[in-house]
Amino acid sequence: MRTNLFFTGSWAGQLLVGCGLFLCSFLIEYRILLHFLSPALLALFLSLTLEGGKVAAVIWHYYLGYLSAEAYPLSVRITSFLFRFGLFALSMLCSMLFFTAHLDRPNLARIRKQRLAAVMASSRDQADRIRARYAGRRKLLLERQQREIAAITGRHAGEIATLETMLRREMDNVVNGVFRGPRYREIDRRLQGEKELLARELDTARQRHLRAANAMEARLDQELASLRAETARQRQQVLRADFATDPEVNDPRIVALLTTVDAIFHHRWQPLQFVFFFSILISLLMEAGIMLAFATITMAIAPVLHALHVKELEKETVRARAEGAVEQETIRHRAAMEQVRRAGDRIMEEAGIAARGAGPDRDAGPAAG
Repeated sequence: MRTNLFFTGSWAGQLLVGCGLFLCSFLIEYRILLHFLSPALLALFLSLTLEGGKVAAVIWHYYLGYLSAEAYPLSVRITSFLFRFGLFALSMLCSMLFFTAHLDRPNLARIRKQRLAAVMASSRDQADRIRARYAGRRKLLLERQQREIAAITGRHAGEIATLETMLRREMDNVVNGVFRGPRYREIDRRLQGEKELLARELDTARQRHLRAANAMEARLDQELASLRAETARQRQQVLRADFATDPEVNDPRIVALLTTVDAIFHHRWQPLQFVFFFSILISLLMEAGIMLAFATITMAIAPVLHALHVKELEKETVRARAEGAVEQETIRHRAAMEQVRRAGDRIMEEAGIAARGAGPDRDAGPAAG
């Protein structure tokens, strides 16, 4: 009783494990194929067909291996091996794609976004500092230019004021009704010359000031252009970086485990190496568990399956023989009936011929008498 309970429980446990792993493998393969195939119904049907074919191939492989070599020839064994190996490789690849997609740098998008935001914030801060620095320089330049304009104006203002005073006094000096004499004209000429000199110096100063302001604006634009180029370079560097060894990008549990391994064994593993081998391990365990569960179940009940198979074959053989015998008797009966019918037809034809031959003789007898 306990032995039967043990075998029944073990068989049910293996079946449960096999079905659970089969379901996990099916869902993973469906999720991966869904990214490559459309519509979704095609990915679902293909995943279900392949996973079901894998389980069926495992079961029939170990069941046919229980039978004789004639029942499981070498060519079929090779085909079965290639089919099972291909399904095993496909399921393992899908599992690796699934797990690496979830474990490979899970914080990459967030950290990359933060780094890009930091680059842009730093660029804005530097641009503000550059503009502030040039604003201060522009203010100092403007003040210096205003002082220079005031100095130029001041140098000529006294002479102009003196000449204008002399010119007004000369206007009061009227000779024979004419006040614009040679002295007036000389003073006016000197006044106009002083004003023209002031205007030329102011114009020269203003042009020099304009060139200085334009040069300062050009230097500002050049520094801002250099800053934009550096910002673009840093952005591209962040976008191209894989952050493979960045602890902030990788899963903190993986980082903690690798740090512990490094502290104990003095061997530094990269997070991507751990993700790769961990994915392989999970995939191997899943596929090996599926094959082991259904293989052991098949081998455990192979004698029972074989007995049932033999029983069904014998029943089908007996049924086929009986149906064959009945069919043979039916054919013989039909052949005998066909022979009887043909014999009857032949007798009837012969009787008809005889009757047609005796008819003229009976008619000729009375005529002769």
